[in-house]
Amino acid sequence: MFARVLPFGWDGQVAAFIMHADRWDAGSALMKAQSPEAWNVLMAASKLTADNSAALVACRDAAAKAKKEQHCGIVVPAP
Repeated sequence: MFARVLPFGWDGQVAAFIMHADRWDAGSALMKAQSPEAWNVLMAASKLTADNSAALVACRDAAAKAKKEQHCGIVVPAP
């Protein structure tokens, strides 16, 4: 209850302390508990990004060089 009025960042430290975890793991657990569906979407997006990191870096570099948006291909696995 008091964590809401603490300066920025301290609320996360309090949550981590209570959960016996670091702030990253505590935050992950809180997000997953609050909205499992949104957590699953976030994890799928993270995996898609990681699996296509080389293509995304190349595309970002091409966009920077061309100074305009680029349309690039990624691999999306079948379900």
